[in-house]
Amino acid sequence: MSQLISRSQIERSKQEEKFILLTAEQVRKDFAMFGMEITFSGNVNFAYNELFEQLNVHINDLLNKDYEKLMSLLYQIDLSEKELTRQDPHYQFETLSEIVTHKILERELKKVLIRTYFKEKGQI
Repeated sequence: MSQLISRSQIERSKQEEKFILLTAEQVRKDFAMFGMEITFSGNVNFAYNELFEQLNVHINDLLNKDYEKLMSLLYQIDLSEKELTRQDPHYQFETLSEIVTHKILERELKKVLIRTYFKEKGQI
């Protein structure tokens, strides 16, 4: 992954409307598979906060009530335990649900970037 997409590319992509919209759609789709509705207003300036708040509610609920479903969701998203435990010095979170929520949003963006990378590479 790191060879395909650099950390700086990931950070730049967080500001690009195209990738924000694709990430929001990916989040919505993955959570819908588990019966959890995620809505997105389309306002890219507040996308992270808007999605974070909704996801955090679901993640907190799953942590407390349905850990098995959470594990299935994380498997679907392709978020490993190793990724969950990796420290991110740029962010400080207070709860486990906030950490997991942030990691989900980061992973969903990476999935979008990898898919875009290979789609564009195939058109060369």
